[in-house]
Amino acid sequence: MFNASLNGFAVVDPFDVESPVSCGKLRILATYCVFIFIGSVLANTSLLWTLIYYKDLRNSVNAFMIALSSCNLLGSLIEMPLVIVSNFNCKWYFKKAGCVFGAFIMYSIGCISIFLLTAISFERFYIIYKPMSIKSINQKLSLIIISACVFFGVLWALFPVFGWSHYSLEGAMTSCSVEWNERSFNVVSYNIAIFAFVYFLPLIAIAYSNLRLIFMIRNMPKFANGSDGNLDKKMLKKLKVERELTVSTLILIAGFMITWTPYALVSMYSAFIDHGKMDPLTATIPSMFAKGSLIWSSGIYIYTNKQVKKKFKRLFMNIEEPTSFSMIKSYSMENPQSKNESQISKVDT
Repeated sequence: MFNASLNGFAVVDPFDVESPVSCGKLRILATYCVFIFIGSVLANTSLLWTLIYYKDLRNSVNAFMIALSSCNLLGSLIEMPLVIVSNFNCKWYFKKAGCVFGAFIMYSIGCISIFLLTAISFERFYIIYKPMSIKSINQKLSLIIISACVFFGVLWALFPVFGWSHYSLEGAMTSCSVEWNERSFNVVSYNIAIFAFVYFLPLIAIAYSNLRLIFMIRNMPKFANGSDGNLDKKMLKKLKVERELTVSTLILIAGFMITWTPYALVSMYSAFIDHGKMDPLTATIPSMFAKGSLIWSSGIYIYTNKQVKKKFKRLFMNIEEPTSFSMIKSYSMENPQSKNESQISKVDT
């Protein structure tokens, strides 16, 4: 621990303090983070490779998923090693510079992710609400929206770097985040702003669009009715694909909110209700749980999206799902006499 003597007073480096949590518990958290790190790198790399490799997967929602997976992969490679080493070391190991850098990266990813999920929600709402306008959401527009999400996410994460609030150690003192406990106007005003504009406003937008989506999905066959009352088969097929993709994104968004909401609640409790009195381990666990979003989002999307899942199996497992043509061909090869028998029957007749 770094101590300096100034007019008889000891000045302690706030980024070089022992954790109040026992090393045994911290190393359990470190082991958990190792699994998150490995799983996140594998899941995000696999999803990115799949979406980029197959051109027929390059639609608007998958463009958002490429951005989301890229952010998650970046967070896994940069921030997670800092947390793993510090928990195994039983104290923060990377001083102030490492704390600010790691917190900035992770907080940027959190902000960008919720903005991207908001964009995905409205993209799905627009597609389902106006199915004939699917082609209007093109690659250029998707890129503009993604760039805006990244810009505002990084902007909110930069404010503490330049003096509006600041980054500090949190919970067990083995990871860093925005300062929640300080009661200065500088810190409280920033905390109010981020909860309003980075959490509640996107959350309301996501909830509104997805509730409307759920209603429309349940009534989707009605939207495919032709003027004569008969189902338009082409439209119905298109809507079926969009419905499956929408359900996949709904599950993805639900998973993200489940992983981040406990951390948001604990942060709000620390920031506005009972600052500095929460048990350090209790304050840390939601933060570690939220880091699970680095892996769950890509894993959920691969598992629930039928098109992506099929391409993933083909690319990484060399599994080709049988089609009706391949099944007929396989049957004729396994039963060569069937063709001869049919020819004989024709001759007999």
